[in-house]
Amino acid sequence: MENAARSFRLPNGMSLKQQVNFCLQIIQKQRQEVLPLRNSLRWCNQWHDPLLHQLKEWKDKYQKAQEENKKLQKENNKLKKEIEKLTKTNNRYQVGLFDHGNFKHPDNKEKKPKGGQKGHANTNKDADRDYASFQRIRMYAGICGGCGKQLTRAGSVKEKILIDIEINPQLVQMIIQSERQWCGNCKKEVRATPAQSLPFTEYGMNTFMVVMYLRFKGKQSFATIAVTLNTLFGLPITKSGVGTILMQAKEYLQDRYEELKQAIRNGEIIYNDETGWTVRGKSAWMWIMATPDKKLSDGTIEAGMTVYVAAESKGKGIFKEMYGNSNAYSMHDGNSSYEGVTGKEKTAYCWSHVIRFAFEETVNLPPEHLACCIRDRLVDLYQDIRMYPNRSIEGKEAILRHELDSILSIHSSDETVNNILYRIATQKEGLILALLLTEDGTNNLAEREFRQLVISRTISYGSDTYMGMETTAVLSSVIQTISRDKTKLFLPTLKSYLQEGLKKKYPQYKHIPLFDT
Repeated sequence: MENAARSFRLPNGMSLKQQVNFCLQIIQKQRQEVLPLRNSLRWCNQWHDPLLHQLKEWKDKYQKAQEENKKLQKENNKLKKEIEKLTKTNNRYQVGLFDHGNFKHPDNKEKKPKGGQKGHANTNKDADRDYASFQRIRMYAGICGGCGKQLTRAGSVKEKILIDIEINPQLVQMIIQSERQWCGNCKKEVRATPAQSLPFTEYGMNTFMVVMYLRFKGKQSFATIAVTLNTLFGLPITKSGVGTILMQAKEYLQDRYEELKQAIRNGEIIYNDETGWTVRGKSAWMWIMATPDKKLSDGTIEAGMTVYVAAESKGKGIFKEMYGNSNAYSMHDGNSSYEGVTGKEKTAYCWSHVIRFAFEETVNLPPEHLACCIRDRLVDLYQDIRMYPNRSIEGKEAILRHELDSILSIHSSDETVNNILYRIATQKEGLILALLLTEDGTNNLAEREFRQLVISRTISYGSDTYMGMETTAVLSSVIQTISRDKTKLFLPTLKSYLQEGLKKKYPQYKHIPLFDT
């Protein structure tokens, strides 16, 4: 309006009256145009306000969609990383890392030869059997089972070896009478006790050993043990009775367990690991400390020892108590709890975990990728050291240091490459120690020794109480250590350990019993 007023001009040469008439005409004309304009404006406003409201709604929706899109993008990136992580972990089982303890290069497609494998124990028992001591029974048929005709004897025979067991459901049941004698020297009452008898229970030594064997070697549950004893031996016993036997056995073998722990601490190297456990559904941990078999100068093998330790946590203090006053090297998978106790100079890192980590990181990468090249160099280095076991310690160390330093000199902006290099850098000294101190440079011994216990955990779903978990640790340690020594018979050795522990706890069992004839 302001611009229109400024642009309005009266025509030149008009009189005052003509000018007034001209202005009145213009005003009249404007009045005629105002009404249509107002109607048009009203009509435009009717459309404008809803459209403006709709525009605001779409703007709000757009902003919400943008925010949702950002959230989804973040979640998508998070899921991508998680999928990549899971893919690496899942695919590691598809990558051939081991062949009887030796890492294999991905390009090595050789298959195992048929028959017995190199390094495996000979399972053929024929050579060890003394067939001359076997009882020989000759049998024949009197009549034909098909037609009933009487048969004549023959001179030729066909031999078959039969090895079986006797199932005798007849219990040994007796009442033992011990004379109440007096020792004039000790000034104490003496009561002789048979070797098969144990205090505070009616069950004998053989029952204790069978229960322990079924539990920790047969991996049977308490209920299955009770059924087995009833079916095979005719011994009625409850689940709680089985548990009580194991708890008593723990008391007798506790000192032996402590002796094993100290013997392992006194060794040169300790293999360590830990695994999860459950106590009534709550998380707990079972630790392991083991020593390898040792070849002596005369060619004989000194069996290693295995000890399990029950704990409520995975904290550093558990291993500190386990390690105690030891000066041994600790071989493990890289858990920082171990190095914090032993220090770097006594820490050996497992090569299988390092190389497996490298395979997991590179499982989705092409072979020509720098990370894959570093991975293959690690495998080649590991194989080279193991291929020449007679190489001097100094020679091995020189090769390891040169090659690892060469790998660590690589610079890259790739995340996978840097992940592998970081792990090698932090574990370098321990990796060198591992191949200098041990034959295979891995923590495989600890994992093998854990396998039996892990299977038992899966079957029994852990323990009902922490005391039960400790019982499992003590008895499993003694039984597994006995099993590793192939020069000892299992049951006689276990029996002697139980008797020794029993005599320490109850001196009255030291008396040698004599029986009336």
